[in-house]
Amino acid sequence: MPRTGSSRVSRWKREVSDPMLSSRAWPVRLLRILFGALAVTAVGRQFLAEVGLPQFSPVNFFSYFTILSNIAAGVLLLRLGAAPGRDGHAVLEWWRGGMTVYMATTGIVFALLLDDGDLGLTLPWVNTVMHRVIPAVMFVDWMLVRPRARVGYGRALAWLAVPLVYVTYALVRGAVTGWFPYPFLRPGGAGGVDGVVLHLVVMALGIALAAMLVAWLGNIRLREREKAAVPEGQSVP
Repeated sequence: MPRTGSSRVSRWKREVSDPMLSSRAWPVRLLRILFGALAVTAVGRQFLAEVGLPQFSPVNFFSYFTILSNIAAGVLLLRLGAAPGRDGHAVLEWWRGGMTVYMATTGIVFALLLDDGDLGLTLPWVNTVMHRVIPAVMFVDWMLVRPRARVGYGRALAWLAVPLVYVTYALVRGAVTGWFPYPFLRPGGAGGVDGVVLHLVVMALGIALAAMLVAWLGNIRLREREKAAVPEGQSVP
């Protein structure tokens, strides 16, 4: 049945009044591709800056949560920018929400525990991109780009699995090799084993709260969109 003029006008009004952006809009896709490329380029440039050094270890380099999270965020942004309408929406939204949490963790942990002015071997612009720009981009993207699927709170808590696996790997490898990627994971730099445990418990609670907040923010915006799509006189169940 052909679309009536009134239905077209109604749809246009909903789109104009919707403050959320569409993942299919070309400015959104272009910005995602640009920032995704920026994240991957920053990691690649830092790798090239260190690879020729005598003490360089590729395993150590890729054992930083900052490096891994920026690579994953960059790949996700490139994927969403290149083909936002393909594959399962629920999987992509779950991944996008998780990366928002992980990048927020990267930025906040750096600001609270690691930003002492000593960048070591990290290039200044790379440090800014990985610890400030991409975390902010992922959060703004989650806040402004219209969600396409709900993220259940149980599934949101599953986002904690990645940091748990990472911390387990870092602690086990550190105990074997004596090298830890972050000082708060090293007993000697965190006030002993109790200090490490305290840091990890606080971080786990923070990540859990961030996961609940990110899921709630996404779901409430999706519900607003669903309400706007319901014809007058009807209600969302």
